[in-house]
Amino acid sequence: MHTSSMTLRSMVLGAGLVLAAAGGAAAQSPSAPAGSPVAVPSFGPIAGLTAPTTLIAPGTLTDCVDIEYKPMEYFPTSDVTDAQQAIGFDVDGARAVAAALGLKLDIKNTAFNSLIPDLAANRCDIVWTALYISDDRLKVADAVPYLATGQQVMVPKGNAAGIHTLDDLCGKTVAIQSGGLVESRLDAQSKACTDAGKAAIVKQGYPTVADEFQQIVLGRADAIWETDTAVTEWMSQYPDQYEVAYSLPKDVYGIYYTKGAADLGAALTASLKALKANGTLAALAAEYGQDPATLDAIK
Repeated sequence: MHTSSMTLRSMVLGAGLVLAAAGGAAAQSPSAPAGSPVAVPSFGPIAGLTAPTTLIAPGTLTDCVDIEYKPMEYFPTSDVTDAQQAIGFDVDGARAVAAALGLKLDIKNTAFNSLIPDLAANRCDIVWTALYISDDRLKVADAVPYLATGQQVMVPKGNAAGIHTLDDLCGKTVAIQSGGLVESRLDAQSKACTDAGKAAIVKQGYPTVADEFQQIVLGRADAIWETDTAVTEWMSQYPDQYEVAYSLPKDVYGIYYTKGAADLGAALTASLKALKANGTLAALAAEYGQDPATLDAIK
């Protein structure tokens, strides 16, 4: 589980930055009572960085985010719906990048399947929301890597289904979030099953991660195939009830940006390097339960 907002403040202050609540709101913990102002870190410009000019709104970095993926992007309480009050590693990272470049950040809450289409339609400048860098997405958008991560197959404790490899998924019912790299890989594995004369994987696809995980709670799925980020967060909430049956090789999360916007790509790369060097991103990683070593994806 991630630590309190006060922990983050002390860590980032040590890196020479000052945090404050957004819009001058009173500082509160992400776990503050419903209706309380939300603590949103406020970062500052970094000397030597050049702000991009190819933005849909001058002076503002517009970020499309699927705000339903704790601990990367989520609302701190059930009654908060204002996208600008979202918290998590990705949205706080985007705030730090925007501030480092002297820009404002505008967060647009966007459904998972609309993220890249909205970017391609110039409804946002970037998509920073725990998306893998994939060949299909790179056909319509460019990307800068920021976090090394992977995928895991999670099962109920005891692994009664006997899943130890991807081949063991043949004939099993597996829940996923539709429309991403996980689905592409599950489809490929299902074809490998049938090519080998085995039963296909019974795929259950859902629009949100919450819907996906609910299927294993209800006993409708033998396994969940998801990112290690989501699996770790889920298992931290329900200790001793689930386990990882199989881990896939590591992938990389990327910040997608408008295809061909070289100045925007250069600005993202430079600001990520600077925020990694001064300890800001490591502090955010620690705050939201991520291993700072995964930031080695930033080159």
